[in-house]
Amino acid sequence: MDDFRVDVVRYIERCHLEDGGYFFAHIPPSSGMDTYFAVKSLSLLGVKPDRPQAIDSFLLDEFKANTIGGITGIFVPVEVLIELGRLPDRLKEQALTRIAALQNRAGGFGAYQDVDVEVQSELQDTYRALRILTTIGANFDREKVRHFISGFQRADGGYGVKYSTLASTYYAMEIFKLLGVEATKLTASGDYLRKREENWQVQFIEDVYWLVLGLAALGEKTSVPDRVTRFVMMCQRQNGGFSRAIEMGIPTLEYTFYALSILKEAGAL
Repeated sequence: MDDFRVDVVRYIERCHLEDGGYFFAHIPPSSGMDTYFAVKSLSLLGVKPDRPQAIDSFLLDEFKANTIGGITGIFVPVEVLIELGRLPDRLKEQALTRIAALQNRAGGFGAYQDVDVEVQSELQDTYRALRILTTIGANFDREKVRHFISGFQRADGGYGVKYSTLASTYYAMEIFKLLGVEATKLTASGDYLRKREENWQVQFIEDVYWLVLGLAALGEKTSVPDRVTRFVMMCQRQNGGFSRAIEMGIPTLEYTFYALSILKEAGAL
């Protein structure tokens, strides 16, 4: 394993707490989302996490208590336990029951109007719900979901409520991919992403993530891999983790996951 990977793995595992989960602040209790970001990041590096059974127990307890809540509280344990090859059948059944209860009248899942300011996109919950449904292999009304997502498309080809955003466009592309929509039918969205790439106004690592992974969902690569890689590497800190921006910010497991995902897609990992 090269020095870069060693440093990042050490950073991630330093965030592994006694309760079995992960939290970037190193203070118990662990965070479900940070546990997701940690396990997924290690997978991108081709590494298995330490103490997988402890992670298993932590997530099953979180799911049983519904500590995280909402669709995210279902998404995290399902995704992580599948990654670890430890998803029990009983959790699949319970997850599907909970997801079904969270479908909204418009055809999506969870909240999509007046969402919390901390939520990155009004399409985030629907994406996470579909990841669960398609991963488990459940039946659902694909056309109803497709119609719901299509309602968020703006005139410039992107997606959002009042105007297009990179986050919502990314989630829309991932959802259409899960629904089996051909990329050739999404050329306007590809054009929107290419224009955002051309008019490079990136300040934060999540913006690069939405852009590069949005293109990837369409089967396309970034046309500026060197610029992308340079930006990401300038966000790395001395402890091996990655922060949100070049000039300032502390490293977190979330931004480290974004960084590794970008580097992987740009061919630099």
